[in-house]
Amino acid sequence: MNSTNKDSEPAYFAVLVAPVRYDKRLSPSAKLLYAEITALTNKLGFCYASNSYFEKLYDVSKQSINNWLKNLEECGFIQRHIYRAKGSKEILNRYITIFDKPMQINLNRPIQEILNDNTITLNSKLNISLKNENKSFKKSTRSRVLK
Repeated sequence: MNSTNKDSEPAYFAVLVAPVRYDKRLSPSAKLLYAEITALTNKLGFCYASNSYFEKLYDVSKQSINNWLKNLEECGFIQRHIYRAKGSKEILNRYITIFDKPMQINLNRPIQEILNDNTITLNSKLNISLKNENKSFKKSTRSRVLK
């Protein structure tokens, strides 16, 4: 990590959201790593720090970092994106994206069912009822002010 590059420096604050903080499946060290990842997440929404950076930062083994990352990923709080050289196992880049709530993956649900969850008619009915409530609120407020 280049300390001269402003984008690569960790933010002053780290974020440890409640779903991560209270998840009993996560070790305290994994929670701390999650907070560190939030501090390193740049404007584009990902962290590109290497495992060796975290090893040096926390003075722990490579295996510890791997375990913490695996723990966070299995619980759905992060996702690792690994890009390898063609025809090789060499890792060119690794990016980590964070989630403040566990990812909800349901691969058995048909796409039509997902699309029907948010229909125009439901939105229209809700918007009409909200507009009517707002109009009646304005009328009652206006009449009170005028009296």
